[in-house]
Amino acid sequence: MEFLTKSIKAEISDFDDKQGYVDGYLNNYNVKDSHGDISDPSSFIKTVSERFSKIRVHKNHDPSIIIGVPKELDPHDPNGLRGVTKFQMNTDAGRDAYYDVKLIHENGQDADISIGAWVVKRDKRDKGRVLEYKMKEYSFLTTEGSNPLSRALSVKSINDLPENIIDYLTKAYNLPYSDERLQNLETILKSLTIEPEVDKGKTTREVKPTIYYTNLI
Repeated sequence: MEFLTKSIKAEISDFDDKQGYVDGYLNNYNVKDSHGDISDPSSFIKTVSERFSKIRVHKNHDPSIIIGVPKELDPHDPNGLRGVTKFQMNTDAGRDAYYDVKLIHENGQDADISIGAWVVKRDKRDKGRVLEYKMKEYSFLTTEGSNPLSRALSVKSINDLPENIIDYLTKAYNLPYSDERLQNLETILKSLTIEPEVDKGKTTREVKPTIYYTNLI
């Protein structure tokens, strides 16, 4: 069996901060994906029935980072595999991942979800149509360039900053992230908003901080 990871733009319909729930589609039916495959509306019925308790939720398909578990999986939704994810809000990885997804979504950016599954059966007449998956996990992706927090930025001048990045980082700083994440955000914000220094009242030099935040999320 071939193992594939398939990503879609997260169609998220609801968040629950108290419980750490995120409701949205994990895969779309009858839509050609980046692999050229089309998921049949029946493709997840068997695996959800047989493997629901074995499916995990990871960050970026990293098996060492479990950020949650599926609370509900509905393979009978006509539009695609719909899922309610329960994030582990009592761990730094789970809580940070939850608020990463919420921050990205509420700022009009694309949060992505990707399933990791084996292809068990294809349509003999149309090899691109997947009739059955054996699902292992699904992941919330934080590596796309559309998310300012996930980009590896080397900022050498205030003028080089992406548009609205300070507002974005401020919103992030006001969310209940882990202490480590908040400390990183605070360091970045202080570096980006430092006032120009005056050298003995004669000249004003431009502050050019170099900031790296590749591993924020």
